[in-house]
Amino acid sequence: MLLRIRSITYLAARINGYELVDPSGQDLPHFTAGAHISVRLGEKLVRDFSLWNDPAERKRYCIAVLREGHASSRLHEEVRVGNVVEGSMPRNNFPLAAGAERHLLIAGGIGMTPIMAMIAELRRGRAEFRVHYCTRSPEETAFLDDLAVLAALGRVQLHHDSGDPAKGLDIAATLRQWRPGTHLYCCGPAGMMAAAAEASAHWPPGTVHFEFFAGPNAVAPMMSE
Repeated sequence: MLLRIRSITYLAARINGYELVDPSGQDLPHFTAGAHISVRLGEKLVRDFSLWNDPAERKRYCIAVLREGHASSRLHEEVRVGNVVEGSMPRNNFPLAAGAERHLLIAGGIGMTPIMAMIAELRRGRAEFRVHYCTRSPEETAFLDDLAVLAALGRVQLHHDSGDPAKGLDIAATLRQWRPGTHLYCCGPAGMMAAAAEASAHWPPGTVHFEFFAGPNAVAPMMSE
């Protein structure tokens, strides 16, 4: 489907937010928390981006793009408000677990994007949850304003490690004890994902969920004015 760039916002150092809408103003296909879309950036260049806005919204899709590598650089440098891109239908390989009593969410850097949609869904359902959000510094932390209230309430904990994981979240300690009814969700850099997988290896099957982007699964984007 075709999606128009309605706005581009600065979210943090090297991270832009892109608001995508239907060019004719129609509702967009429904998505669920944890979903992503594929966006075509060239004839053979397609990339997946998690949707971070509230799944209850039907008029827009919001993605966040960290500038690193060729594809993200193209978005930052070439895409402008008003451009039209080709995107896929939403797909979800990282859904919230139905029936979970509580949710523990760990995000690293740009991996916070699907977690933001999950937070919106969990808050609406008055679910029990806690988020650990790991970044290098406050300047590189997207969504700070959106998370301020939850951080003050202790439901979101921010961890800044200045590039040294040893100074950040102690993943092994955090996941050492499994509380019945708890599900874990993790999205972030490969090192964080590996550490979380190792630390949660003793958790019951089906209670640990990871988001990996394995590559393009959709047809690639054309951009136009």
